Amino acid sequence: MAIVLASVGLMALAAAQAAALRAAKMTQYRGTAALLASDLGERLRANRGSSQPGDGFLGGAYDYTADFAAQGTRAALPLTRCDSAASHCTPAELAALDLAQWRLRVRDQLPRGSVFLLRQPGESAMDLWVAWQDPALPADESPAPTQECPSGLNRGADLRIRCSYLRVHP
Repeated sequence: MAIVLASVGLMALAAAQAAALRAAKMTQYRGTAALLASDLGERLRANRGSSQPGDGFLGGAYDYTADFAAQGTRAALPLTRCDSAASHCTPAELAALDLAQWRLRVRDQLPRGSVFLLRQPGESAMDLWVAWQDPALPADESPAPTQECPSGLNRGADLRIRCSYLRVHP
């Protein structure tokens, strides 16, 4: 009887340890998302542009609303690199480069990392969701709350996709 009780206790301890490890990993992913959002905020601050369509942050050049499936491949860098003192890039070209570089960082730092960015009209704020697929969670266990991700991200049937929402004020 003592062996049965001890083995049940050890199995419960192992399950608690596994849950703690998953929670720690989720915290790490959310922390990474916050750091990535801070990086984007600095990029937006550096390229505010004007309210003309496509002209930097204020012109909506950083809006990115592709769904999760469409972000299955790595972002491609634009041909115009804006990476030297001699570069004369428009705010739209700089925004395209910033967005591509930032999306690559998200993809590299989070499993299947994806983004959803939407500037709030009339405000100097960007609603930002960083999404990833939780590799430690079985597909049929503990689905993420549906309100965690924006509806436009369209995560489909995969309930392992997690999102972190942040609002950036450049």
